[in-house]
Amino acid sequence: MRRAGLVVVAVVPLLSGCGGAAPVPEWKDPPPVSAAPGATGRVAAPDGGESSAGGPGGVSGGPPGLDGEEFVDAVRGELPAVAMDRRGEEITELGGQACASLAAGHDRGEVAAELGGYGLAAADARRLVTLARTTLCRG
Repeated sequence: MRRAGLVVVAVVPLLSGCGGAAPVPEWKDPPPVSAAPGATGRVAAPDGGESSAGGPGGVSGGPPGLDGEEFVDAVRGELPAVAMDRRGEEITELGGQACASLAAGHDRGEVAAELGGYGLAAADARRLVTLARTTLCRG
């Protein structure tokens, strides 16, 4: 019996831990991003190909940022579900994709169907095409 008491006395400190509570991790801010990707770069199409957001009817050729900001603001105001998990650059790329498709001669229904491949509901895609035409597309 005395031996069992010694074992309990020896094991209890091991089970309770010697160091006390675990230290609280320190919060570290992420490093700043040097430059945001432009809206005139390559955009992955839903079918796996690439298309250019710039070019004829695209978003390039005007004062940088002005039309893109107006488009992003319009999408965030009228389509909050579309803008919820997307950065401004991603929203502008969707609009650029719409502008490029419209400039290539696709009708608005086809362009909205293409945007559906990016996870947009049909009604949201149609409204995004309209917003792109009125605030983002040139020509």
